Amino acid sequence: MKKLIFYLLFIIPILFSCNKKNEITIGAILPLTGDAAQWGIPPQKAALLAVEEINANGGINGKKIKLVIEDSQCDPSKGVAGINKLLSINKPIAIVGAVCSSVTLAIAPIAEKNKIVLISPASTNPQITNAGDYIFRVIPSDELRGKVFAEYVYSQSLKNGAILYINNDGGKGNEETFKKYFELNGGKISIDESYMPQAQSVKTQLTKIREVNSEFLMVVSYPNDAVMVLKDISEIKFNKPLFFQTEALDDPTVLKNAGETAENVVFITYAEADNGVSKNFKLAYKSKYNTEPELFAAEAYDAIYLISKAIKEGIDIKEYLYSIKNYSGASGTLTFDINGDVIKPLAIKQVKGQTSEILEIK
Repeated sequence: MKKLIFYLLFIIPILFSCNKKNEITIGAILPLTGDAAQWGIPPQKAALLAVEEINANGGINGKKIKLVIEDSQCDPSKGVAGINKLLSINKPIAIVGAVCSSVTLAIAPIAEKNKIVLISPASTNPQITNAGDYIFRVIPSDELRGKVFAEYVYSQSLKNGAILYINNDGGKGNEETFKKYFELNGGKISIDESYMPQAQSVKTQLTKIREVNSEFLMVVSYPNDAVMVLKDISEIKFNKPLFFQTEALDDPTVLKNAGETAENVVFITYAEADNGVSKNFKLAYKSKYNTEPELFAAEAYDAIYLISKAIKEGIDIKEYLYSIKNYSGASGTLTFDINGDVIKPLAIKQVKGQTSEILEIK
């Protein structure tokens, strides 16, 4: 009996240690609970799908990937706690996250200090461009989106507009870039109004906007508040062209809940991928989760695969990402610039019924 106890005490730590050595840990910081969960759960599901696929195919050089996810709740302080926990306990080789720009900006200095690659699947604030050499994102910056969309709106013979935006880092980033480029083109923004992320109504802001003689309204909202904004616009009968400088209306759930209030609204998003990776991803995602991929799912899927490809090829993850040119991913064709910002085509769409149609690819 003593020999058995000695054997167990001796061999179990060795097995545990060997198991750790046969794992490659990737961290993730996503909002899984709270109001922002609808933006974090799709990336979570897609990242887990990617890990499952890679492990089913032998892992990375014979080692299995372990994905450790921390819930940020779209709260910068929780994001900081999450990344510190990952770095001190789990020792990931890279981190996918965050979703909310405020969280990404809060955790970027920590990732940079520790020289660990951070890849955001959803944060668009322009400040992330200069957040560090280890900070990347697989979704276009608001700077690019604002420039492209401002030029498009101005080309529609609309010269005087109003902006309504959600008051957070993502919303403010979109508001600032659209306004900057619209006015550089020769247009004018007569009024801009903001609302808090927890707002239940924007009728007060819309009433102020309606009193100003503007030709259109640009809205910056997220999926969680887009339906509320659209319904308030409809109820106060703001009968002027509507534009959304976010991909909120690319979400099937938003279109379903918004109904006729979203009809004919023009918005900008990334151009949908049309390649084998994207098609296979959509089939696998629907098979596993019984739904079409939601917002930011494809981006998280790409992030996991990019990290795994760098390790498999024995290349430093940061250097590998900077070397990426025209990578065919589930979220589109990816190229990273010198700041870690992704360059990919953007699509301008218009809502028609419960779906949307492409007006232009930029």
